[in-house]
Amino acid sequence: MSLLETDPYVGNHCESTTLVNLLRQREVDLSEPLIFGLAGGLSFIYWRTKQMPTPFVGGRIKPDTLSEHLANALNLRLSVHETSSAKRAREHLLAELDSGTVVGLKLDRYFLDYSTDDFRFAAHYVACVGYDDDRFALVETQPLGLQWATGESLATARNARGPMSSRNRAFTLDLPKGGLPDLGEAARKGIRTAADNFLNPPISNFGYKGMHKVADLMPQWLDDLESPADSLPEICTIMEDAGTGGGLFRTMWADFLAETAEITGTGAYEEVSKSYREVSKKWTEVAGLLHEAGVASSRESLHSASKIVHEAAEKEQRLMHRLMELSS
Repeated sequence: MSLLETDPYVGNHCESTTLVNLLRQREVDLSEPLIFGLAGGLSFIYWRTKQMPTPFVGGRIKPDTLSEHLANALNLRLSVHETSSAKRAREHLLAELDSGTVVGLKLDRYFLDYSTDDFRFAAHYVACVGYDDDRFALVETQPLGLQWATGESLATARNARGPMSSRNRAFTLDLPKGGLPDLGEAARKGIRTAADNFLNPPISNFGYKGMHKVADLMPQWLDDLESPADSLPEICTIMEDAGTGGGLFRTMWADFLAETAEITGTGAYEEVSKSYREVSKKWTEVAGLLHEAGVASSRESLHSASKIVHEAAEKEQRLMHRLMELSS
């Protein structure tokens, strides 16, 4: 049984791709960049604990908050179901699917039988769009698309534990009775939220301060990391390929700003969009330098990457101030 009448949307980032498919079932067709931006999805985070062999460098807000912020932005009803029981999680999923509802799932793809992942990550999202006996249809991001997973592997993946995991989290979206709010104002609100968080981070690991912090740390990574040859290419992958759409989500944010310019008729958003495309290229360059540093043990590459990140931090700080002005 499939709940889709057309091919599913296969996007770049897992949580926003899932949200696109949940909304499309409700006959609301919004682009992935618009969903990302409405939720104020752009951010920056540097995180490392003593237990982490590889620092985490991220370019979006925390898992789950994209869904929550989108629901607030569009007055959607976000229904979340969590349970420590794999049996109850399965029963809830089947009941929703049997009622004709596409369901968002949070899980660790490592455990799905079609996965080729060689790493654990318990904050991955898919849209479950149907089932056939004990096989479940899941919508992944590019290049995987629609995949089928056995019930056993899905149960294990949903029940996985680790950083940013949840207890068999499932969620659905329903539309407000009065229809969606004005998209232009919602986009401005999403921009204000992202800009405020970026410019006024709660701690120095976030926002533009986090970017300067990681830039200061980069030159020492060949000495500080337990295995630079493994860790640096992994950081590169997280920044460039792990569902970001390229450039640490900056390309997706640029697309959102261009769409906001069309929706609002404010050409200045298009100018900032073009500037963010240049920033995105810089982050792609940084990712390449980190990979090069890991493969060749190149200190010069790390120093070059550090310089670019400092420059990007200053430019993004200026751009976020400009976006705050435009969206007030």
